[in-house]
Amino acid sequence: MHKALQRLAEATKTMLDFEESELGAERQTRTTQIRHGEELLELIARAATSLGVEKSVFLRAAIEKEARRVLDSASRHVLSPEDAARFQEALDSPPEPTPRGLAAARAYRRRVIHAD
Repeated sequence: MHKALQRLAEATKTMLDFEESELGAERQTRTTQIRHGEELLELIARAATSLGVEKSVFLRAAIEKEARRVLDSASRHVLSPEDAARFQEALDSPPEPTPRGLAAARAYRRRVIHAD
């Protein structure tokens, strides 16, 4: 019976896209405290129980997953199809340089020595 429960817990983890933290091998020495209400406490406990893991394991994995998602989405820009087309057009047909831009390029060439 015990092995059947373990298999069920593993299947549940897979179905719910739950992965224990890849940082799990790291020694767990830091603590973070948060205040929350009874409803969140119950939600965390139910989620951890349904996955067959301790609350601390569930919380570490959930926090890591969300932190990585936030950082991943903050590190890229997603353009709408219309914006992508406008961007492509600007790359394909750049505007003529302005007199001020040409003057800035000349000043840059005078000040910067290139290694090539």
